[in-house]
Parts: sequence; structure tokens; C-alpha cells
Amino acid sequence: MRKVLLTLATLTLSVLIGGDLTIYASDIESENNVIQIYEKNLETGEETRENIPVSTDENILNAESYQTETIAPNIIIGEDESVQVPDILLSTMPYSAIGRVKATYYDGTSATGTGFLFGPNDVATAAHVLYNRNGSIAETVSFWLPGTGGPVATYTGTQLAIPSEFMDNRDINYDWGMFHINSNIGNTNGFLGWTTDISVDTTVQVIGYPSDQMMMAGKQVKSVTSTLIKYDVDTRPGNSGSPVLNRSLDDQIVAIHTGGIDSEQLNRGTRVTSRMASVLSTYRNE
Repeated sequence: MRKVLLTLATLTLSVLIGGDLTIYASDIESENNVIQIYEKNLETGEETRENIPVSTDENILNAESYQTETIAPNIIIGEDESVQVPDILLSTMPYSAIGRVKATYYDGTSATGTGFLFGPNDVATAAHVLYNRNGSIAETVSFWLPGTGGPVATYTGTQLAIPSEFMDNRDINYDWGMFHINSNIGNTNGFLGWTTDISVDTTVQVIGYPSDQMMMAGKQVKSVTSTLIKYDVDTRPGNSGSPVLNRSLDDQIVAIHTGGIDSEQLNRGTRVTSRMASVLSTYRNE
């Protein structure tokens, strides 16, 4: 994979006509149909930017789950209908691929959210779990399976990545991120696939860790845009980064939960787009 490393500000190119031409990340993305990703090595502290081509390959836009044999406000719509996932199910898919994320930031604060395995050692979550509202990036990241309500296995993040559009502009349309961990536990627990196929009235399920226990709730999609979906599924703080699953599609995610919209009494997630799918596929195959 060909990498284009950029400075954390802009890339200045010398052109034949003389003088300098400053090209911004958004310009590069639109011209070459790529998405720029900020990467940080959590072991060395090295920071880079990578341009990943956006694919139209159906095998990338729709990826199967792998099963083994074995922070914005969140909204409660009416009565809370979320239920605890029984302990007996925690070792089965899709629950075995979902865990709790803890990020400790450079400004000394920390926060927890939800993450899920999408590859052998690859975890996806919301970008705001990795890069907080104070503009501080995570210094360390931990991933706990199956969560603090039972026997806990803790894994350490080794490299994180979030879209530059979120890093630079706090763009909610790019509120998703990922990190590698120091174990291929996904080969044992299984990992989730994804699809760009979603429509209004589809029943979806949000599964995550608003507390020490894994909770799940499901209802219908109310709105779909090119980058976001909205649903009346009950969620709470801590659900950020939860997979939004279409259970009828072999546990494929259709979005990553990011928060709620008070004025609409709905919750929302960042939709799986060709850009997100291209990045997930690239990181799964590294």
C-alpha cells in the first residue's frame, strides 16, 4: 500500500510556474477520491497522515463477519427499553467481538466508550473516544473483553487512526476511528463485518457498554443521509463507539454510534460509507 505522509498542517508543493502552491487535505481527497487518515503510533508517539483510496469494490463495501465455533448526549426515547446481555451469550457472536474502550489523553483526562473487533487485532470506535472535545489525542488506549461485568481480558492499543476531517474540523460526519491492539484475539472471539446497505424502517440493534454491563436495544432507522443514520434506539453515555447492527445481515454493522439529538429525540450513528469501508478494509488487511 502506497502511503502519502503529510505534515500535520499542510503540504506545500513547488510548481513549475514558480512560487508555492498550498494544497489542503480536503483538496487532495476531492481530486484523487481518497480519504486522509491521521495515524499515531502509541508505542513511539510518531504521528503521520495517510491517504487511502476510496474503493467501489463490492467485496470491500460489504464485508462478512468472522465467527468461530465457539461523546455527545445519548437519548432515552420514552421508557428505557435497553436490556442487559445475559452472561451466557458473552462468548458468542456478535457479543464476543464487542468490548469497552478506555482512552487516557495528553491533557490528563480519561474517558470510556465502546469498541468492536472488525479484524483479528483491529478495533473500531467513535473518533471522539480517541480525540476528546478539548482537542487532546489519546496517549494510551485499552480494550476490555467482555467488559468489567465478568472475567476481563485487557488488550493494549498499539496504533490509532481517525479521519483528518474529524481531527482538523471536528466534522461529525467523520466521527469514527480505529486502533490496533497487541493480540489477534479476533481470530478466537470473531469479528464484525460491515455493509453500506441501509434504509429507513430497517430494524437495527445497538450493543455496547454504557455501564459495567453489556446492554443492547433495538428499533427502527428513522432517517438516512449520505453519512449519518438516525434511530429511536435507546442509548446512554458509554455507548459511543457501539456497533449499529443489522442483525438480519449476518451481524454486519451499518453505522458506529456517536450520540443523540435532543431536539429530535433520536440517536445517531456515523454511517458505513465507501470511505469508511475502504479504511476498515485497509486496516483489517494490514
